[in-house]
Amino acid sequence: MVQLYVRLPTAESQTPDIVRALSRVMVSAQVDRGCGHVELTRDADDASVLIYVEDWEDREQLERRIRSDRFGALLGLMETCPAAPQLELRFVSEVQGLDYVASVRQVQ
Repeated sequence: MVQLYVRLPTAESQTPDIVRALSRVMVSAQVDRGCGHVELTRDADDASVLIYVEDWEDREQLERRIRSDRFGALLGLMETCPAAPQLELRFVSEVQGLDYVASVRQVQ
């Protein structure tokens, strides 16, 4: 799995417009093959910061997304931020669940 993580600081006056624009970006991601999940939330510690996340099956599908014209809309939104936005690409090699937690706890 590969995750696109974007942290967007916003001015209070522009937040509703950015949320609407990000909703359109979300829809464009959801229709792309390989996108497993898209999420838009506010930072728990700072309500003026929006967190946008896309989860992709693999690197190739995310790269196809990044090369698309629709991805340019997200980049354009980042340029409107009053403070520096943050973009991270998180390459997840393995995901474990409660079975793993149980096996670790049994070792004690």
